[in-house]
Amino acid sequence: MADSYGDYDLEYTGIRKTGETYSACAPAKLNITLEIGALDSDTKLHRISSVMQAITLHDRITLRKVDAGHEGIEGFSISDNIVEKSIEELSRQSGKELHCRIGICKSIPIAAGMGGGSSDAAAALRLANRAYGLEMGMDGLERVARKIGNDISFLLHGGRAVVEGAESHSIRAIDFPILYYLIARPMMELSTREMYALHDKTGKSFTELASELCPDTGRLLRDMKNSNPVESGVTGKGPTAFAGYGTYAECKKAADSIRWFKGEWFIERPVGPLSL
Repeated sequence: MADSYGDYDLEYTGIRKTGETYSACAPAKLNITLEIGALDSDTKLHRISSVMQAITLHDRITLRKVDAGHEGIEGFSISDNIVEKSIEELSRQSGKELHCRIGICKSIPIAAGMGGGSSDAAAALRLANRAYGLEMGMDGLERVARKIGNDISFLLHGGRAVVEGAESHSIRAIDFPILYYLIARPMMELSTREMYALHDKTGKSFTELASELCPDTGRLLRDMKNSNPVESGVTGKGPTAFAGYGTYAECKKAADSIRWFKGEWFIERPVGPLSL
């Protein structure tokens, strides 16, 4: 289990300042496990219980302070709107005008169940908190995050955690094994809304549903499990499948066994707790 994260982790967990520009990685996440509870009648949200792990696959977020009227986001991204909302909510809760220009360089696949947009928003909150000296701490930033989207709270923390709840999530950090993750994303998008509707109708897990709706996902899981991973599954709603191995050689061997796969694939490592 990890009690220190090694030098490689510092690149992914820290915040850098170069001149007037602040930058940070926005790591993707894997749902190592995901259990979906009943729909809450008041909030109309499902309670979930999930073990989440931040990984080295990441977007790069930059922030620099600007004069009023020059705010904006550079770099096209589907996450633009959630990032803007996060900065606006941070401004409201801090009581300060946060005029800034944010850059987003995407590497996390869109609509892959890996939390790319939420991680971009979490990184923007971390950067603004540092750049403007807000000193809100994790509790304060979580209050902002809960107004925008639940995954943002975990992606402020990084590392591995048990995440539970519906309208707001509790986050309990836990140790994690240092693994090499083989991650394969089929070129198909699954709707979160439709996946929850199918779960409510059938009682099936997202892993079962993704495997049925996207045959590549099911085949990937079968092939990955044949290579005896430490852990494996489908992240989020899918269709992305993953498996974790104790050594790079084992991971590469597993990757070689799925040469039939025509989508995107990555070999990544876990990321520890993130800096504020």
